[in-house]
Amino acid sequence: MSKQQKSLAEKWGIIPWLKIRIDREPAYLEELIRPLCDDNKFVTQGVCDLAFVAPTSAAELKQKARRLRPAIDPDGVIWVLYPKEEFREKYNFDGSLEEMVEIVKSLGLRQTKLVAVNTELTSVRFSL
Repeated sequence: MSKQQKSLAEKWGIIPWLKIRIDREPAYLEELIRPLCDDNKFVTQGVCDLAFVAPTSAAELKQKARRLRPAIDPDGVIWVLYPKEEFREKYNFDGSLEEMVEIVKSLGLRQTKLVAVNTELTSVRFSL
């Protein structure tokens, strides 16, 4: 008996009733995540359970993470999406996972999981 593959929503921990925050930029972020959320409330401010960001550089992540850290529930997480190496130019991405991990660690968050999004993107989960 083969193990059933988990959906992306399951891998990201998207379950009904969680408050979700999706960064406004880049536009593909919302197009990717919103269809996975059936019974979720989307918030633009205040505390959330899951936050999704897709920075284009380490400096941008630092700014976004600093803003989001106080906004995530103590059990909440920040998912950072970034392009795989061969798609960095397409997504205008100037950074590395190592840089992003160091920035987020300096804010008191830890890397807890990597999840492939699709053939072009990967995501990394950070939690308190």
